[in-house]
Amino acid sequence: MRVLDKVGTISYRFFMTDLRNSILATIIYYDIFNFPLSFAEIYKYLINSKRLRLNLNQEKFNLKEGNAAEIVNELDNMARAGIISHKNGFYFIPERDNLYEKRIEKDKLANRKWKKFLAITKYLQFAPYLRVVFASGSLAVNNPEPKSDFDVLVIIKSGRLYTGRLFLWVISSILGARRGRFDVVAPDKLCFNHYLTDDNLELSHRSLYIAQSLANLKPVIDRGSGTLKGEYLTPLIDKFIASNKWASSYCYNFRMTTAYRRESGNLQKRYLTPFMLALARIGEVTLNNFFGDFLEKILRTFQQRRIKNNPATYESGGRVIFSDTELEFHPRSFEKIVIENYNKGLKKFGILGVEENDSGLQN
Repeated sequence: MRVLDKVGTISYRFFMTDLRNSILATIIYYDIFNFPLSFAEIYKYLINSKRLRLNLNQEKFNLKEGNAAEIVNELDNMARAGIISHKNGFYFIPERDNLYEKRIEKDKLANRKWKKFLAITKYLQFAPYLRVVFASGSLAVNNPEPKSDFDVLVIIKSGRLYTGRLFLWVISSILGARRGRFDVVAPDKLCFNHYLTDDNLELSHRSLYIAQSLANLKPVIDRGSGTLKGEYLTPLIDKFIASNKWASSYCYNFRMTTAYRRESGNLQKRYLTPFMLALARIGEVTLNNFFGDFLEKILRTFQQRRIKNNPATYESGGRVIFSDTELEFHPRSFEKIVIENYNKGLKKFGILGVEENDSGLQN
């Protein structure tokens, strides 16, 4: 992650249009992560220009999708004017040409890590009450480091949050693929840092950082309608997107990837997945009764007690949530420093809008 340590103002002799500001702001944001963007990524992550104005009124946004042709034209104009640089289809801040080679290497690393991630997560389909698994964090953006773990956001059936979490814990532990509580680094291990229930899909904490994270999510398991739907979204993921449409006020063209990635192979497609789903359904049928309700209460009490007794729960600069509908474990979040450096970057390039805030991290 790049930290801007010198803030100046770069003035240009041309009028900075709304679209130009949006494009530049988007490139500035991802420059913090040392990540140059392709045209498709700029289009997808494009920051809403109304967040770059001094009279920002979030409740009165008149949203309109950025036109792809206009973005292409503006990128060409900005490159010719020297506002941004580009190489082989990737755009970045001037004098950051070294990011191109880093991006190529990151893409290669991401491909290797995706194979490992998919090879592990396919077995999570054994878990009863699991509905959706998203890849999140650096892997979802294709910007991992060699020692990066695999951040995961999951959706679990309402009323079975803590039971579903236990099953995921057991399966990932058997596989030797779970990040431990005290691991400082855990390369290629699953980090289940966010759980939602299928009746509570709207994220209440909002910021540019959260919106960009949402736009980056990649669904890899989708049991939202009881069956895998290949490249098509199920009603549950559609509902998740609709519940978080507020992200459009931050990301102009907010939408989630509709095609999720699965490991190829006849064994998985023809035999393994149906077998896993059948066992998961048997587990649900077995626990959809009084005993299952009792087990959920016991697990809820036990898990919440452990969370409350963990000092990391109360650390500043992060957020830990534990309720009947959501579990979030980000005790040490990068969000604050990302937002601070994004605001500095805007000032450096003469974009004097309202400063962004974090999503309400613990002080």
